[in-house]
Amino acid sequence: MVDIDVDIDRELEERLREGLEIRLRNFGRKVFFHSPGFKHYEVDDFHIDSPPKFVDISITGRNCELMCDHCASKILWHMIPATTPQELKRVGRELKEKGVDGILISGGSNKDGVVELYEFLDTMRYLKEELGMMVTCHVGLVDEELAKGLKEAGTDAVLLDIIGDDETIREVYKLPHKSVKDYDESMRLLRKYGLRIVPHIIVGLHYGKIKGEYNALDMIAKYKPETLVIVVIMPYYGKAKFQLLPPPSPEESADVFLYARKKMPDSPIMVGCARPAGADRTKLDIYAILAGVNGIAFPAEGVLTYSKSIGLEPVVSPSCCSTVFYAIEGV
Repeated sequence: MVDIDVDIDRELEERLREGLEIRLRNFGRKVFFHSPGFKHYEVDDFHIDSPPKFVDISITGRNCELMCDHCASKILWHMIPATTPQELKRVGRELKEKGVDGILISGGSNKDGVVELYEFLDTMRYLKEELGMMVTCHVGLVDEELAKGLKEAGTDAVLLDIIGDDETIREVYKLPHKSVKDYDESMRLLRKYGLRIVPHIIVGLHYGKIKGEYNALDMIAKYKPETLVIVVIMPYYGKAKFQLLPPPSPEESADVFLYARKKMPDSPIMVGCARPAGADRTKLDIYAILAGVNGIAFPAEGVLTYSKSIGLEPVVSPSCCSTVFYAIEGV
């Protein structure tokens, strides 16, 4: 059935189709392929000609106090730096003049796993109310002050990584004084203040092993997220010990996709930007489509064509995949 040159596990393919059926019942045939503006991406069957509409901003530049093993701050390197509220306002105005209508605000974490957005909240409200931009943020752990402030700032959606294993939190994220309960509490507080939440699961976060992912999905399901984003560990982002280890296989990741779809049949599920390159990327993306995800950021070559071949209807977007719930609500 697959007309691209990858070796698909047929038994797994049949099992994954349960996820596709769930997704078709709840969302119909539209499948979303995203290419946000932090990099140009083009393959034979997928490209976007318009200038960037959605970009990422880091309030700490390339700096991260925590420097966990996961990315060692490298994820911040493609973001536009804006390290003061005044600079954020200036950057926002310049982006708006260039036609950008959405931003993701993030940054490095402190030693408690918190992205210190507090002094930027008024500026975020300015970007939202005065410039009319979509404002999302990718945070770490959240306390009551931050949750309340994000709501008052009019934040469109809050993204946060959810970890379901204390050992992973201690060893990979370097937060021995935190636990799974702190991640659950962050989601609870965001929901308490009526914020839209977009939890992220990082498959293979524990040095390439599947460890706390299923527990994290169980936690997330309680809160019925606006969107769930699943990414796969990218070893070359992390510190040396990560770089020597392979990421989970596409088959292992596929089981996580399917579990997520069965656990959250009514929530949009996206495969996010971060996942390994190479031949396995195509296989991973095909498995994700079969497992019933709603879409993929930067799809591998041939995957959009494959989605058509199984009766899906591709929709191409220049926005961050975390905002797909807006498009789905309009479908």
